[in-house]
Amino acid sequence: MRTTNNLLSQMREQVLKLNELQLAFEEEQDQSKKQAFVKHRDNYRKAVYELGKQDLASVLIKMKPLEIELNQAMKSLDNAIQSVNNTVNIISNIQSVSSIIARIFPIF
Repeated sequence: MRTTNNLLSQMREQVLKLNELQLAFEEEQDQSKKQAFVKHRDNYRKAVYELGKQDLASVLIKMKPLEIELNQAMKSLDNAIQSVNNTVNIISNIQSVSSIIARIFPIF
């Protein structure tokens, strides 16, 4: 598994990329998709922020059982970010990564 600092850095990069996608979602006609994107992006941003405040050694221990699932979810989110046209896929992947982080420690 990646080191916790590397994982946290990658998550922060994803949050920045998601902020850049805001413009693409502004063009989305479906209001519910716009709202879902903002909600899940904000949840992910908060989760990453809270993760950064935790004792990283204990976080790494808690992450170990979720290692494969978290890596797959983050890779899927990276892929979804690259293909900006599929808004539902992006929203779903943001939600997936956030829910795994929430299982490491309660955030929401």
